[in-house]
Amino acid sequence: MQRNRFLAGLLAAVLALSLTMPVLADPIGDGNIDGGGGSGDGGGGMGEGSKQNYWNNEDGCRITVLKNGQKVYQMDWSNKPEAASVRRSFVPRNKLDYLHGTSLNIIVNQYTSTVLPKEREIPTIVGGAGGNNIDAIRRYFTEENCIRAIAGGIGVPYEDLIGGEYKLLLEPIAYFVFKGVKWAMTATEAAMYDVQIEGQLRAWMKSLTHQNLPLSMFLEKSDAELHLDKWSGAKSGKQTNADIIRYLGMGIVSFKAAPPPVTPGEYDYEFHTDTDVIISFQLSSNKEIAPDDNAYAVMSVGGKTYRKSFICPEGGSQLVWMQWHTPSTPQTLTATAFGGDSSVTLRINVTELEENIPPDPTYNDRNNGFTLPEVPDYGSNLSTTWGEWYAEEFFGVWKWKYVTYGASLVIHDSSLNPDQRCKTSYRMGNGQTTMKSGYAVEISVDPMVQHGSGVSSYDVTQIQNAVATFPEFGYEEYNRLLEKTDVRRWAFKKSPFSYYSNRIHYTPIWYPDNMDYTVPVRVLDAWTPGGQLYTTVNKSLYIFDDVINDRYIHVTN
Repeated sequence: MQRNRFLAGLLAAVLALSLTMPVLADPIGDGNIDGGGGSGDGGGGMGEGSKQNYWNNEDGCRITVLKNGQKVYQMDWSNKPEAASVRRSFVPRNKLDYLHGTSLNIIVNQYTSTVLPKEREIPTIVGGAGGNNIDAIRRYFTEENCIRAIAGGIGVPYEDLIGGEYKLLLEPIAYFVFKGVKWAMTATEAAMYDVQIEGQLRAWMKSLTHQNLPLSMFLEKSDAELHLDKWSGAKSGKQTNADIIRYLGMGIVSFKAAPPPVTPGEYDYEFHTDTDVIISFQLSSNKEIAPDDNAYAVMSVGGKTYRKSFICPEGGSQLVWMQWHTPSTPQTLTATAFGGDSSVTLRINVTELEENIPPDPTYNDRNNGFTLPEVPDYGSNLSTTWGEWYAEEFFGVWKWKYVTYGASLVIHDSSLNPDQRCKTSYRMGNGQTTMKSGYAVEISVDPMVQHGSGVSSYDVTQIQNAVATFPEFGYEEYNRLLEKTDVRRWAFKKSPFSYYSNRIHYTPIWYPDNMDYTVPVRVLDAWTPGGQLYTTVNKSLYIFDDVINDRYIHVTN
């Protein structure tokens, strides 16, 4: 206890120095704080008129510093030296502790709080009939001076505290006399104690312990990381013990991590805009996390948060993943996950897959210096595997089994054919089709992602993009994006140069005879927890002669 008093004194000294700095207008943290209250009750609601039960408008705040959801420090702030007069309190806990099953334990003459300097007193949190100023409270706990004071008091560098891994859990405290003894209680403690003493606290102090104190702070929005829910009930009136314990008497200050500077080639994932993708994280735990622990992994990207049940063998690692739809505009961002005793940050680059449509070829086009370029290989990854741990209980012991999954990319069919308006093409003895230059070609690719048992549609995506390049441009500069024309078949988009809006690409009239005309199609953006499935499909025609020699004049007598 001497150590606690020493730490409280040390923190008070830090506060006296740091909180006297000029107030900055811009908030540093994000305050998830709303409030209500405002009792108008007469005698008895707050112990008025009783020498044994009363409240003199004394309040404070319990601040719990959390890192990745785990408590690293807890302290009480007050405007007055409450430790000198408080005789009863509880072993210092927070709402998360109580929600996770920690019991309520009374302590005597052991309460400590950090007394704030006069110029930096906390705004009234637990208001009387007039309520409180929730905007002032939110501003106080999110401004830089307050955050710096907390960082200095607990020995955490300020930049680390606001770096995105930490949160502040705030719980209003009321200091009041009950049955002739002065107490310090949060709303959660008051509700739990009232259950223990069968409603006696509510009978004497209901407007304080069951209205103004619990409704002085509650969440505007749910916090998925901490599994704490927003309050959607009334902002005034007496509340039940169950609702107070679950929803009321708390606020959260969180900090948004600034994305780290990233240079090209340093991304963990390269995605295209407006695409369904799978993001995977490898999390670990030094201790066993079994199914009955009801643990979760929390994954976040692009302002969205996902939760997934998390188990892990002792000293092992577990793969977790989420399906996400990328933004419609290019950007860089980070994806984070934490579970067990580990956290992972991934760097993501979202780019646009741009189409650069080739110009419409004309009769006068020439390229006498053309040489046949090498057909590019855009790479291929036709299969991926991944796995996760499962646990089964046998006679009170968990047995672990690693299950492997897989997915593969199969091209069922592909073709490059002359446009249906070309009537002079023919098939040679070797099976290759010959066509005259100047006619158009049409392409078809039929890819499919297959997977085994235990894999759902949430775990994989089908092919979402296909891109073709052309030999007359050296397979550079210009390209055509394909699109799905039925359940699986991909073809050219409708040509802007086709009178009939056909799905075609015109070959140049100058293309040399006796040469292959090969069109590679890059098929991509099928995502799995094991990575991306993609491949290159090459299809060819043989060019001989040109469309000019198909022209003729029919002469009649």
